[in-house]
Amino acid sequence: MWSKKEPIILWTTAYAPLFMLMIGGFLYRNNLLPAWLGRESLNGLLGGRMWIAEVVFLLVVLGASLLLYRLVIVWLLRDTEKKVVSQRGGRMYAVRRFEKLPASDYTFFLMTLLLPRLALDYSSITNFAVSLLMIVFIIAVFVKTDTIATCPLFFVSGFQVFKGTISAYSLEEEAADKGLRQEVVMLVREKDLDLGAKYRGEPLTGKMYVISRSNKEN
Repeated sequence: MWSKKEPIILWTTAYAPLFMLMIGGFLYRNNLLPAWLGRESLNGLLGGRMWIAEVVFLLVVLGASLLLYRLVIVWLLRDTEKKVVSQRGGRMYAVRRFEKLPASDYTFFLMTLLLPRLALDYSSITNFAVSLLMIVFIIAVFVKTDTIATCPLFFVSGFQVFKGTISAYSLEEEAADKGLRQEVVMLVREKDLDLGAKYRGEPLTGKMYVISRSNKEN
């Protein structure tokens, strides 16, 4: 099971595109880049079409961020996935209900990713520092509340993210005690889940589980 370290890495990586844009904007606007990347050099090289440089920079940030997302999430999930796929770890569960997370669940992250970039001028060291502190605070809130289901790194992990109900008990036992069912978030390789199958599940943190279909009947 994850400690607090893994969610910190997860969310810090999630904000990597914003960090890159903030740092790049600050260095560019304050003429702290090497001379060949300075405003005058690029303007002369591109014949005044500075939008080309901006597009290239955005593409580099996007490509680097996606690569970083992929590498970090694969690294963070590798041990847990090995346990459930090899059937050596976790516990057997039945999935009673599942559904995809609604798009609205991702709204807060998207707002915190876009608003600082759109609202502030990063030529100011004060604005830069305030934005950085704000992001650190947001990451701390995500980690403190065990909020990782909406992290964008899972989009490039090869996993599907579902929320639903799992149980390690039989239907008869659940009928006698409804508290045996758990409301969780599930990470699974399959695009759809079989409610009649058994799954091996290992908790990541809080109520998030990595699950894999089991070949065993019990």
